[in-house]
Amino acid sequence: MADDDDIIGAYEDELGPAPSSTSNRGFWIVAGTLAVLGIFLVVEIFANRPLANSIGHAQATLRRAQGAAEIIRDRLGGFAGADAEGLTDDLPALAFRPEDESSFGNDVVSVSASEAVWAAAVEARPGACFYLRLEVGSDPRYGAGTECTGEAALSAADPRW
Repeated sequence: MADDDDIIGAYEDELGPAPSSTSNRGFWIVAGTLAVLGIFLVVEIFANRPLANSIGHAQATLRRAQGAAEIIRDRLGGFAGADAEGLTDDLPALAFRPEDESSFGNDVVSVSASEAVWAAAVEARPGACFYLRLEVGSDPRYGAGTECTGEAALSAADPRW
């Protein structure tokens, strides 16, 4: 008959050796990956902060120009007087350009003005412009594109940026 040592030896042969102490290697791989991703996320947030500021500045410039254009429309009965020359008198802190000339910065606005429609474009960064179009009797329309002229801003058709 088999003794206790033979029975225990048979079980060990059948089940394999006793497991070694468990490692926490998987935990450190996951924790290290999360730490690296967290650092990457923080770097990206701070790297793109100037872009967000530039976009906000360009949109604020368009809103200031919009306010001046609406004042001129109320005073004259149409947007024709809210061209580059007319807006320069009302907002000397901004630079205004005719509809066929491009905006080249956050404080430079390219304007297209007629009696019924007014449109403006401001460059947020090279190759990225924001548009605003006002039409008598309609809500403002917004848009974005790569061409930064008042003529291009006439294509703005969205209800928001």
